[in-house]
Amino acid sequence: MTAMIRNFWTDESGAISVDYVVLACGAVAMSMAASDVVRDGLRNLSSDLEAQLRTQQISDAFVNFQSSFFDPLYDAGAISEEQASDFFSLANEMTNAQVLTFLENGIERLNDGDQMTEEELGQLFAVASVAYQRNIVDDEVIEYYFVEGGNPNYVSTY
Repeated sequence: MTAMIRNFWTDESGAISVDYVVLACGAVAMSMAASDVVRDGLRNLSSDLEAQLRTQQISDAFVNFQSSFFDPLYDAGAISEEQASDFFSLANEMTNAQVLTFLENGIERLNDGDQMTEEELGQLFAVASVAYQRNIVDDEVIEYYFVEGGNPNYVSTY
């Protein structure tokens, strides 16, 4: 029995497995340490990037009041140029999402044949002008609904 214990104690055939386990644990520990360093750096970078993006404003200086866009409403006596300018200023303060929602609801009302007040038509034309200049709506849609001769029920909806 002692010979068997001595053979077991002096046998080195399984030692290599222990070495690989130790090396694998070391590699895992190193990768975990490295990921902590990288994660903190990426977190700092992303927060700096977010702060920079929040402070940046996209210029929309190219969006200007164009009186000619409101000619059909002037011709119909629906609004004055001063009212059109006021409507345009309000529309230009809207976000793109608000512009699209307002325009979608207005076009839906036009398609349904709903009666629109002169003020509502002026607001809708102003929003359409902003959408056209910001290029967030297909030109064909704007031309169909807001350029004279496109829509058969053009300005007669109010």
